[in-house]
Amino acid sequence: MRSTPTEPIRRSTLAVDFESEATATTTVIRPKSGWPDLGLGEAWRHRELIWVFAARDVRIRYKQRAVGMGWVVLQPLLTMAIFSVLFGRLMKVPTDGIPYPLFALCGLVCWTFFVHTTTKSTITLAASRDLLTKVRFPRLAIPFGALVGGLVDLVIGLLLLVAALAWFGTGVGWQILAAPLALMLLIATTIAASLPLSALNVRFRDVENALPFVMQVMLFLSPVAYPATMIPDAWRWLYAANPMSTVISSMRFALLGDEAALHPSWIVSVAVAVIGCWAGILFFRREEENFADAI
Repeated sequence: MRSTPTEPIRRSTLAVDFESEATATTTVIRPKSGWPDLGLGEAWRHRELIWVFAARDVRIRYKQRAVGMGWVVLQPLLTMAIFSVLFGRLMKVPTDGIPYPLFALCGLVCWTFFVHTTTKSTITLAASRDLLTKVRFPRLAIPFGALVGGLVDLVIGLLLLVAALAWFGTGVGWQILAAPLALMLLIATTIAASLPLSALNVRFRDVENALPFVMQVMLFLSPVAYPATMIPDAWRWLYAANPMSTVISSMRFALLGDEAALHPSWIVSVAVAVIGCWAGILFFRREEENFADAI
């Protein structure tokens, strides 16, 4: 029986459609050239995985705890009370007329996010042995997931700070426009610290043991309990090499009108955070090829 002329045309059309579909899903591997690839595009394409890691971290952090997410509120409040007695009442730390509890809480909200997110990112990568050795995915998704999970605590802390502003009857002015810039600098500083530490911790587990001590030292090198204006002007440029000093001062400027952040040394903090963020991602990307063997 002779076939109709439309049959071969239909088969060729299907073949063309199949070939175009196969071409659309083909991955081409080329040698690296030009600027180093930060892998941010690949991480963005796997953003659903980052959300999964973030949700997992939040659930694990507050699972089987009586207070639950109330620890996000209790920890800065209790620390604020201790600082208010030691530094506000006993040591009479100057705050330029700002109530000391509000002054301390503003610094503690930023500091708590930085410490918890950096610590979680450092530990969680080394604890993901099964994923690193058996599944192919962008390794940046693990520390980025810890960062996104930490943003939940940061939002709750900022809401607590807003409630404290209302309690003390403190209003905000045009300086509030600096708050998004302070938060961007906070996130960049956290990435700059957490990525290289998490990569190093895969090779050397001493990192996670030394991290609590380093954070305690950094607490006193950051203006959490005292204003940055207590640092002599000649030392402010070196002091600004710690970007958290500008983060905390900028947040106080945005919410409380504290002018300590107006010192030009903030340029040093921004440069250190941006360069550290870029270098941290590059270091992480270079080391990730050896994670499966080193873990």
